[in-house]
Amino acid sequence: MIKDLISQITIFNTLTDSEQEEIAKITHVRAFHKSNHLFYQQDEMKYFFFILEGNIKIYRISSGGREQIVNFFGAGEMVPHHAIFRDDPYPANAVSMNETTVLMISKQDFETLLKNQSDIMMKMFKYLGSMIVDLQNRLYDKILHPADEQLLRSILRLAGSYGEDIDENNSLITLRVTKQDIGSMIGLSRETVSRNISLFKKLGLMYENKEGFIILNTGKINDYITVK
Repeated sequence: MIKDLISQITIFNTLTDSEQEEIAKITHVRAFHKSNHLFYQQDEMKYFFFILEGNIKIYRISSGGREQIVNFFGAGEMVPHHAIFRDDPYPANAVSMNETTVLMISKQDFETLLKNQSDIMMKMFKYLGSMIVDLQNRLYDKILHPADEQLLRSILRLAGSYGEDIDENNSLITLRVTKQDIGSMIGLSRETVSRNISLFKKLGLMYENKEGFIILNTGKINDYITVK
């Protein structure tokens, strides 16, 4: 039942059964294969998407054809966060990074829901606030820190969202991202990212397991950032 899936979404998980049943009436489930687009930049905004499983990459294309990754989102999160109670188009492109299942609610129905459910509205404000803080932190990193620290802080943010602790010092990033992806997020070339990651590996700050996932020594990384 769709109602049983509603509680997996962050902004819905504290609602009562009856409230979740009301949301289920306006919700659809859809699966996307890897590399399928949920929406494209500048298309008319028709739906909000709430991720049940899988990961979604949000990105924009510059006038010169260069991809700029905005962020990655996973289970429990929603996309987009833009244009609630506004008539703007989708602000970026959204593509599935793996097999992904989402709940879909039309823009009109979701806005009506927010107007009628103050608890959901408050959780929405808090959720949007966390997105703003993340963007501010990324901007500060870009302005205040050299390339190697920008890269480390970006990887630490990925670990914060997609990390699994192996032990008290090491964390596995479960999201498979390329060096190009990481560079695109923070405005660094793939070559710069590769060069710095090679240095970080030599210093014991991180390594890759045989499946290609990044494992961080968070203690050493924090020491490296503090010393610098």
